[in-house]
Amino acid sequence: MPIVPVREMLCDAARRRYAVGYFECWDLESLLAAADAAREMVSPVLLGFSGIYLPHPERISHDPLEAYAAMGLAVCKDLPVQSNLVFNESAEENWVKEAIRCGFGQVMFTDERLEHEQLVGKVRGIAEFAHRNGTAVEGELASVPGLAGSLQETPDDFRLTDPLAAKQFTETTGIDALAINIGQAHLHGRRKVALDFDRLAELKRAVNIPLVLHGASSINRSDLRKAVRLGVSKVNVGSSLKQAFFGGMRRAIQDVGEAYNPYEVIGSGLSQDILMAGRLAMKLVVKEYIELIGSAGKAKPTRREN
Repeated sequence: MPIVPVREMLCDAARRRYAVGYFECWDLESLLAAADAAREMVSPVLLGFSGIYLPHPERISHDPLEAYAAMGLAVCKDLPVQSNLVFNESAEENWVKEAIRCGFGQVMFTDERLEHEQLVGKVRGIAEFAHRNGTAVEGELASVPGLAGSLQETPDDFRLTDPLAAKQFTETTGIDALAINIGQAHLHGRRKVALDFDRLAELKRAVNIPLVLHGASSINRSDLRKAVRLGVSKVNVGSSLKQAFFGGMRRAIQDVGEAYNPYEVIGSGLSQDILMAGRLAMKLVVKEYIELIGSAGKAKPTRREN
């Protein structure tokens, strides 16, 4: 199926009161796990990669973004449901612009080190460049606490999004979607948080573009379901997927005896393959989130042309 513009996907979600899941991936196995779930659940889906860790200066291997883009776009094009590719949460402007050139359908620039006016200027410039290339842009006033896994306890300051500031930010920058904070924190499932639905209602009245929730792994499931019902159009999931993948793979490794066949346990796709065990475990979690955010059955499968 041809890749569908992110703006179109989010507008449909807003109109029909479901959310599109962004399921953050890191390699081919994770891409295919999320894609398999979307196919089986007949759900629109956003796949993509972390703009924090791909450019990270301490990476052992510095890999080209173009390779990740080609891999992700190929998986999207193979899906019979609406899909696109996201380069998520990056403070590296050059990487964000490279993602646009590589064909990512949505990018997101965010940098906690910048003063507000500096951030506005950067995001506005990226949005202008992205729109000339047909790419959507997501923005945020402040990152959800605990970005990149540093938070162990519930924070004192959640950096809740101010509706008036959100209105000014979206109008000044020209972004296509706004990531809001109504009580989330990146606790990576260690603890659950409750959401401020009064603030969500105020933001919904103030902002006329799709609203996004980050940090879904630590949101109470009933709250997440209600937030979608009240107007959230995109939900980002990351930690739960990595935990599921790692757990599935670790269990499979424990079952491998000393006399293992290396061709079977790595990359064979057979029942002994530890990577397949991780992929299947992640797929189940993606399917649970698709059900939770109401996107199951919202995409119409198409017949593949021969």
